[in-house]
Parts: sequence; structure tokens; C-alpha cells
Amino acid sequence: GVGAVAVLGLLSIAPVEHTAALIGLAPIAAGAIAVGGGRPGRAAAGCALVLVVVWLAWPLTIGSSQYKDVNRALELPGAEVVHRSDGPHGRIEVVRAEALRVTVGQSLHSAVEPPVRDAMFVNGDAYGPLLGFDPAGDGHLLDVTTRALPYRIRVPDTVLVVGAATGVAVSHALAAGAVSVTAVEPNRQANRLLRELRPEWVDSLYLDPRVTLAGESARTYLARDHSRTYDLIVMPTLGAFGGETGTAALAERYDLTREAMTLLWDGLAPDGMIATTIWVDTPPRALLRLLATWREELDRRGLAADRHVAAVRGWATITLVLSRTPLTGRQVAAAREFSAGLGFDPLLLPGIDRAERDRHNRLPDADLFGLVDAVVTGEPSDVYRSYLFDVRPTGDGRPFFSRYLRLGALGSLIEEYGVSTIPYLELGTVLAGVTAVQIAAAALLLVLVPLARLGRRGDGRRSDGRRAQTGRGWTILTFACLGTGFMLFEIVLISHLVLYLGLPVVATAVVLSVLLLALGAGSLASRRAAGRSAMRRIGLAVAAVGGSYAVGLMPLIRSTIAWPLATKLPLVIVLLAGPAFLMGMMFPLGLRRLNEFDRSHVPWACAIDSALSVAATATATLIALAGGFTLVLGLSAVAYVGAALGSTRLGDDAPARVSPSRLPPPRPRPPRPWQARSQAARSAGAPRGSG
Repeated sequence: GVGAVAVLGLLSIAPVEHTAALIGLAPIAAGAIAVGGGRPGRAAAGCALVLVVVWLAWPLTIGSSQYKDVNRALELPGAEVVHRSDGPHGRIEVVRAEALRVTVGQSLHSAVEPPVRDAMFVNGDAYGPLLGFDPAGDGHLLDVTTRALPYRIRVPDTVLVVGAATGVAVSHALAAGAVSVTAVEPNRQANRLLRELRPEWVDSLYLDPRVTLAGESARTYLARDHSRTYDLIVMPTLGAFGGETGTAALAERYDLTREAMTLLWDGLAPDGMIATTIWVDTPPRALLRLLATWREELDRRGLAADRHVAAVRGWATITLVLSRTPLTGRQVAAAREFSAGLGFDPLLLPGIDRAERDRHNRLPDADLFGLVDAVVTGEPSDVYRSYLFDVRPTGDGRPFFSRYLRLGALGSLIEEYGVSTIPYLELGTVLAGVTAVQIAAAALLLVLVPLARLGRRGDGRRSDGRRAQTGRGWTILTFACLGTGFMLFEIVLISHLVLYLGLPVVATAVVLSVLLLALGAGSLASRRAAGRSAMRRIGLAVAAVGGSYAVGLMPLIRSTIAWPLATKLPLVIVLLAGPAFLMGMMFPLGLRRLNEFDRSHVPWACAIDSALSVAATATATLIALAGGFTLVLGLSAVAYVGAALGSTRLGDDAPARVSPSRLPPPRPRPPRPWQARSQAARSAGAPRGSG
């Protein structure tokens, strides 16, 4: 539990290649304590310590996958890594090459040459080009992309950039004439690098007095700074050039849910706008889901979507603008003029004509226009029901924006695209399913194979030496439910606290640390729990807490997300420690009862709990993808009800009616080496304990 938090500090002070070796010092110390101070123990600890020292002196090289963006950049002639640093946010690398140019989907009519600039990568993924900002320059690179649409519709004074990264959208806002720009970027490691350590890489953009940099998540910032409004909110670009492989299907995007949309709308000035750019994907998915989210918000407020939404399509990107007030004729004319001048096609405008939507960037078919019109001006439910992909809006309970696969339409997808294409449409979901099947099969083997030796009904030995016959089903039910219920609870809490605390690695560390420490305290306190019904009562209490969390945890998080971190952490500890303390009592209570009735169950019960815990990790992901985290928490509560019910029959079968005098005596165990030395010392008359 302590290590879960301590590793965050370790990542801040040591390169990632050294962290495994440094962590290895802990088990070396534990092993030395366990084997005692004898010569074999000292020799083993010394050898292990030498290995750690060698590892620290000559660390293993940790590289990224060949499919990562950073490796594609390093394949360019003369490419080199000019900066590398590690921290809780991951590994930051800056790559420099003469052929490394900034490409952001410029218009084919543009005469602007893409500039050569360094690029930053986080954990091997593209983070952004170090474009910087030249106030005396002639325009901005993004002026010749679809991203310039909101600035052509209306010039904003105050701009909020969500997911600012290296500040490309920030510099664009300044170049367009914005008076004040707020950049929200949760990667504080990258923020410090670009603002304090190497500001010259981005032309001191984040030191500009007009720019305010906030190192937190967009949801936290918008909830905390709800009194301030903006003329324009720029959202992160969605998708990837050339389309995504679906690996982002498991990524939680709390900035794109219904609840996030409400916060964004409330953060707009009376005539404010929201702008989002999407890389063109075929078949269309992200575009339709975003439009469906906007349509739902507008319907809730009684506004006509076709009068508040504008969109322009280029050869590589589509930029959408949502205006709080209806678009005026002058603004619509400005959008048309902007599109015609750079060879873009209007996709959505009040009074748009069918012919102008497919003039410069011709599509192979017109299905996109029909789908877009159905979502924006027609009946979105028709698209949700008939489209091959799930493009319904997402919520905080199911924040998987990039998850589009519909199991019911799998046959139609295979028929239209071919079976070999399905994994590439949504690789993340496919991998999650394959992983769950493999782990479930392994868990089933680990649970059932021991029955070949133990038998379907046990013939073990009680703690008093008498034989006992116990049903194996109750042991499986109780400990399978304990392992499954705990892991489902942990997975949901980590996800929810990612939203609450704003950083996945911090949320994971806090959840693991508090849960493990509270579990240990509960295990220690279980010795004071007496009576046959103790485990049942505790299990039902845990189920009641889990059920209440399924209903009330997310509303509590949304209502307190604006609190400062120093105030949120005690609340997190209370929310986690209470149920974890009770969970920690159940496992040792079950083992103690098994030990009283049938010792052969004890190692098997440990294996059942461990195997089902691992299986539940993969299963929880699939359940959350399909039904959301509320369902996962509900199933966790059901699992603890099952454990409570199973505990009432745990070891409850009557022992075999065999006279104790006819039972063979317990086989004596040979003394351990230290026990043998102690017995020899006492035989020689040495004082007790002198060994």
C-alpha cells in the first residue's frame, strides 16, 4: 500500500530504466528478513543485491513499440532525440530532424510551406509539434486549415483551449486577435518543460502575459471556474491522420460526455462558440457521435440544431462549430467565403445547398450527408437503430467515446467489410474480448483441476485432527465472489477517480494505496469478529455500500470535483477505506472457518480468490463497455451478497461419523532447521531463547 504511492515519487527522481531495480531492493530486504541471519540467507541477499547494482550500472534499454509515432519520426533521415525525461506522466521525448515538418491538414490551395519544427512525444505517442508563435509573422499555419472556421465566423476576445499540449491552438488564438487565452493541460510534466525549463522551444508562448496555463483536467477546471465565461472554447482534435485502428476504444474520455457538454455550454459567453476538429474517418463514427451529443444538448434546451451548428470539410479534417446563439446571415456568408477560398466544402450551415457540400473534396458516396442530416435535423434514433456502429452520446457512467462496435451488427459488419477488417475497426474491444476469454479459461482450469485430487466432496482434516466431509461448491461460491467483487469494486473506483483527481496514474496509486492499507487493517481486525454470522453480516454490509455507491458515487464526484486537491484527498480516503476495511475482514474469516472444518480447502480457496480476481479485471472492462460502470458496481454488490450467502454454509457439512480412536494420528512434521537448532540448544541446557 505504501509502495503504490511511493512509486510516484520514484518516477519523479529516477529514469524508468532504473525504477524496477530500485523497487527490487524491497523484496531483497524482505527475503533477508524471512530467511534470518544465517549464512545462506546472507549469501542469497548479497547475490541479489549484486544483481540490482549491476542493473543500476547497466540498465536495460526500454524502447517503444515499432508502431508508435515516435519510431516513425525517428525513421526520418538525421532524426535524433534531443530531450528525454521521465515522470509520473510518462516518458517525454523531443525529436529533431530536417524532414520533420508540421502537417495539420492544410488546404491543397495553400501556398504555405509546412515548417520544420521539433515534435514532442509522450510514451511514444504524438503530443504535438513545437510550433511556437511569432507575433511579427504573417498569419498562422492553422489559418489555411479547417481549424480557422470559428475565427472566420466571429473573432473572440477570450478563448479557452482544452488539451493545449504544446500550444498550437493557443498560438493560433493569439494570432487571430484573442485578448486572453486560457490553456488547460493536465500533463504538468510537459507544462513545466515548456514554461520553465525550455520555453524557447515554443517561443516562450506560455510566458506570454495574455496566456494562462492551468495544469488540471478540463472537467475540474470548468467546474471550479464556473463564474468565468469564454467567447470560444477549442476542444482537442479527435482521431488521427489516416484513421484510427480502434486502440482508443478502451480510453475513458470524460471531456466528451453529456455531462461535459453541459459544463462546456455553461462556460460560454452569451454569444460564445465551441469548436472541435476531427480527422476524417471512414466509415464515419466520431463525427456522428459528437453531433449526436450536441443535438441532445440543444434539444434539452429547446434549440434548433440546424441554426446553431456549422461544419466545414477538407480533404483531411472536419471542423465543427456550435454557437450558443443562432448563426446570423453574415456569419454564414463568412463561413461560405472561407470554404470557397481554401477549397473546403461546407458540411453543415443554415440553408445549405446539396450541391455545395461535395464540390472540392468529392466523396465516393453520399451516405455521410444523409447520416449527418439525420442526426442534426432528423431523428437521431433512426441512426442509432439502423447504423452499423453505435454512435449514441456517452455519459460519465460509460465514457468510452471511441467505442463504436455493436455486437448485434457484427454479422452485417463482416458481410460489408470482411472478417479480417473487424479488428482494425476497433482493435481495443477485440483485444479486451480475447484477453477476457483467455483469462477466464485459465481461471477455470486453476479452480477445477485441483478437484481431481481433492474430489468433489472433501475428505480433509479438521483443526482438531478429525476427518471432515465438506461440499466444494460453497467454497467455490464464497471465494469466487470475494475475488470477483473486490476487483470489480477496485476497477470502478479507479475509473471514477481518474475523473475526480484528473490523472490516471495518480488515481490508480491513490486507490491501490488506500485499498491495500485498509484491507490489511480489516484483516488484522478480523480476529475480533466472533460468531458464525460475522462473515454474513459483513458481506451484506459491503454489498449495501457497493449498491449505494452505484447510485450516489458519481453525483457526489460531480458535486465536489471543483474542490481543491487537499480537500478531495480526505474524502477519497473515507470513500475507499470504509468498504475496504470490511472487505479485508471477509477473506481471513473465510480461511479461518475453512481451517476449522477442512484444512485441504485453505490453499484451494486462496487459488480461487486469486484466479477470479484476475479474471474479473478483464471481465469488468467488457461489462463497462457494454453497460457502464454503474452496472459493474452493481455486480460487485451482488458478488458480496453471494459471498455472504455462501459463508453461511462454508464448512457446514457434518463430519463423517468415525470414532476418534479409529482415526490415524496426525503425521508429525519434521522440525525446521531453526527449530532443530533451538531444540538442541535446550537439550544441552542452554537458557531458553539463547539460540
